[in-house]
Amino acid sequence: MDADTLPLFDLDLATVSEVEREGCREFFAGKANKTPERYMTIRNYMVEAWHAVQPLYLTKIKARAGLRNCGDVNAIGRIHTFLEHARIINVGAQRTRRSQPNGTRRRRPATGDSDDEEPDEWRSVPSGSAASLAGRRRRVRDDEGNWVYQDEYYGGRVIAHDVVERRADDADYSYSDGSDEEHEGAPAHKRRRRALNGARYQVQSEFRLVPCRAFGEGLLPFRVEVSAAALALMDLHAHLMDTEVIGLLGGTYDAGEGVVRVEVAFPCNSTSTTTECEMDPASEVDARRVFALQGRHVVGWFHSHPTFDAMPSVRDIHNQHAYQALCRRAADSVEPFVGFIVSPPGAAGGAYGVSDISVFYVVADGSPEGVPYQLPYVVTSRDAVSTEAVDEMALLVERHAAMEHRVDLARRFRRSEAMTLLEKLVISMRSHWDDEARQHWDDLVSRRLRPLLLEHYCRSGSGSGGSHSELANAAPPTAQESP
Repeated sequence: MDADTLPLFDLDLATVSEVEREGCREFFAGKANKTPERYMTIRNYMVEAWHAVQPLYLTKIKARAGLRNCGDVNAIGRIHTFLEHARIINVGAQRTRRSQPNGTRRRRPATGDSDDEEPDEWRSVPSGSAASLAGRRRRVRDDEGNWVYQDEYYGGRVIAHDVVERRADDADYSYSDGSDEEHEGAPAHKRRRRALNGARYQVQSEFRLVPCRAFGEGLLPFRVEVSAAALALMDLHAHLMDTEVIGLLGGTYDAGEGVVRVEVAFPCNSTSTTTECEMDPASEVDARRVFALQGRHVVGWFHSHPTFDAMPSVRDIHNQHAYQALCRRAADSVEPFVGFIVSPPGAAGGAYGVSDISVFYVVADGSPEGVPYQLPYVVTSRDAVSTEAVDEMALLVERHAAMEHRVDLARRFRRSEAMTLLEKLVISMRSHWDDEARQHWDDLVSRRLRPLLLEHYCRSGSGSGGSHSELANAAPPTAQESP
């Protein structure tokens, strides 16, 4: 059997493996409606259904057909995705797609036959429109249990990503589009324009940035420590791609001291754009397996904001809140899971060339999706650079070398300055180490990382950043050039 078709774990229909517990943790978190027994029921049915239809592709719709009373259709879909990436079902199957007439595509949200689902209707979305790219608006339950749109209920002020051109009559950025009574007397063409602008705004609402609040004195849920090697790897990963990157963080939680210790970072494969990023489930399974072998647990995630501030978006807040719920400890209800955001452009007023890296945590505070709070963190193990850590960085560089959206590091960091993105990257990564470790770091970078970055990420003819030889001969930044 080809290695690409080998399952990631040995399947036993009578038991649940450790890989499954890590990959589908929501069914093993003590929830009344998501139990290990329900997971086994869903998994076994899908495996049997796949054997019945192979070599045809088992779709999520077909898989749900016999699971009417097994709860949340979205959770069932996630099990389907997990089993598919774990190469338990749909191995070698060819998926057929039906084209939709008149340049439209049909989208079918949840059917509403479960109390946990979001009720909605069938509708067609014109292909190529902003709505077709952003997906349907998310619904949540309000304080009275009624389904409402998340962006109409979500509390707090937000800041938009500058990813779309705003029109002059989009000046009101409140979550409400206004009532029909408010615009009842307006001409028809103005009402249509307001409706269009409101729809365009709602499409972008989940990508809008939300400023983090600060915890009051003595109100931190726990302290956060992160190793310099993990920070440097996150920083490198964020610099390699023009699109967002994502990964998981491994470490431990010390309940006695109340400390989350982030010891390692695991860059994951993803489907990404400049404004969003979705983690590959197979990469998540691999990360959890590696952490388990090291005696660590998943204690957080990280992702990059290539062109905007290190503040979470509405979608980031939703993802963080969901992860925290999965990690909630039964003994004390603590949720030891943190979110790191890496912004290579850096913070306003921050050290020159150094990435802005923030940590956020979500607190309910009466909002259905929670409110983000900033967590301070302490960098540990800054006095020594291990060869193994740099080797791991070199593997990451090589792995991304053939990707379409890799960064051209020969470009200038800013148009009016001579510094290249490669020089900026070196300065930023160097900032994570103490002075006594930087000489060793410079030597390792010169021998292991710089040649790979020059070969794969400094494309010839980029002009503005200088030639390969000039970049190769450039001296590493001194301690005075970086903090």
